[in-house]
Amino acid sequence: MIAGPAVRRVLTPARADGRCGRTPRAGGRYGAVGPDEGGLMGFRVVVDFDRCESNALCMAAAPEVFEVREDDFLYVLQEEPPDDLRAKCEEAARICPKQAIAIVDA
Repeated sequence: MIAGPAVRRVLTPARADGRCGRTPRAGGRYGAVGPDEGGLMGFRVVVDFDRCESNALCMAAAPEVFEVREDDFLYVLQEEPPDDLRAKCEEAARICPKQAIAIVDA
């Protein structure tokens, strides 16, 4: 069970259908519920918010996907980004000091 500050970190803007688009995974990980109606994507970004320190290195590498806001929490803007952002997401995962980011093939 996830409690405390980690719960606040998993908030993302609602999807067009009103659902948040996230579901808990084992070990405090969160990922996308499934492929969007637009078709299958090649990968998804999974962040272990229990390990994340919100230091914004990922945001520097892939600002289209990651954002650290004034509340000092990391927000994943695109859980299933387009394939042209894969290199940036892999770089963000590589430079994360806590290794809290995983790139998972869909």
